[in-house]
Amino acid sequence: MLHKTLLLFTVLVFSGCLERGFDLTVNQTTHTITATKTVDTRDTKNTNTQKNIDKMNIAVLKEQKENTKKKTQKITETKQTETKQTETKQSKLEKQQEVQKENAKEAQEKRDILLEKQSQEKEQQRIAAEKERKILSDKAKLEQIEQEKKEQLIQTIKVKKEKEALEKQIALENLERIQKNKEEKRILERKLAAEKKRQIEKEKAEKAVLEKKLAEQKHAEEKKLALALKAKEDAAEKMRQKKIAKEKAAQVRKIKEKKKKPLPLTESLVFRQSKQTYQKFGTSEIHGHVVYMTPTGQEIGLNHTKIYLVPKNTKIDYWYENYYLKNKEASTSVNMAVDYINATHLNVEKNFAFYGLATGTYYIIIESSYPSSIAKNKKVYIAKKINVEKYKKIMTVFSKKL
Repeated sequence: MLHKTLLLFTVLVFSGCLERGFDLTVNQTTHTITATKTVDTRDTKNTNTQKNIDKMNIAVLKEQKENTKKKTQKITETKQTETKQTETKQSKLEKQQEVQKENAKEAQEKRDILLEKQSQEKEQQRIAAEKERKILSDKAKLEQIEQEKKEQLIQTIKVKKEKEALEKQIALENLERIQKNKEEKRILERKLAAEKKRQIEKEKAEKAVLEKKLAEQKHAEEKKLALALKAKEDAAEKMRQKKIAKEKAAQVRKIKEKKKKPLPLTESLVFRQSKQTYQKFGTSEIHGHVVYMTPTGQEIGLNHTKIYLVPKNTKIDYWYENYYLKNKEASTSVNMAVDYINATHLNVEKNFAFYGLATGTYYIIIESSYPSSIAKNKKVYIAKKINVEKYKKIMTVFSKKL
């Protein structure tokens, strides 16, 4: 119960407008806004139906436009904030670049002076180093000749040792390879012997199983022949009992199907005239106005619009609560058949009315066709549950954003 209450509270956001004399209902899930007002038909002071409908229509359109305006204003404010932040960051970055340029200029002047001094010192050091390098060069040449002779001798000894080590390693690898081949051969011979033994044992076991199976089959055939005579005698009796049971099951199934038929899971409706005669003997009325709007808030007219008056029942309750309020689309192509007691069309001012209603609970269901630019061969619905009391005039405005 608590779960169902929370679900309805989430789906329908209700805001009372008692100071204006009517109730405004906003459904964010189906993008629908409706306004409803109920007056006593015996009250002669409040008989201007069109004036009340026009007043509620203005309030509904204003609410739709305010919702659209709030969304647009929020997007604009976000963009302005981002632009200001970008401009502030750009200004700070330009100032930092100017300071860095001035600092770089001063540092460049200091580096030029320092480089000139270093250049003079380096020239002096180069001349002194050139003299020293010439002295050391002659000495180094003599040392290099002696070092080359030593390295050549060491390299000759090293090559000889590497050759001996390589020959020894090759001999060891050949010996290991021969031993490994012998071991692999012994392992393979043992595996072949074990596999042959397993195969012989498997054949013996299969032979024993086959013999046992043949014996059992023979016994079963004998038993079958023994039971055949008895089964033949009981066949007629069983067929008769089966036929009786089948007829009883069919009768029980028909009774259950008559008591309760499963509701089809569907979104679309197929309207058909109820067998109940609509006598117009009641004392109440329903007056309405219908407005369809684009996502930008502009009014739009839809084709094939028709308004149905449907008495409350289990089937329409299921559709209204599980598909319409949740804006759910069916997973099957089967349409739900709904019986209505009266139907009408919108007039030029987009108004409709039902007269002579008896007390009870009804559904007002408005069915139209989507524009071909939005969806082809698809229906759009507006629905509302209305409780009708004696001597009451109910006025309501329906608005849906596509």
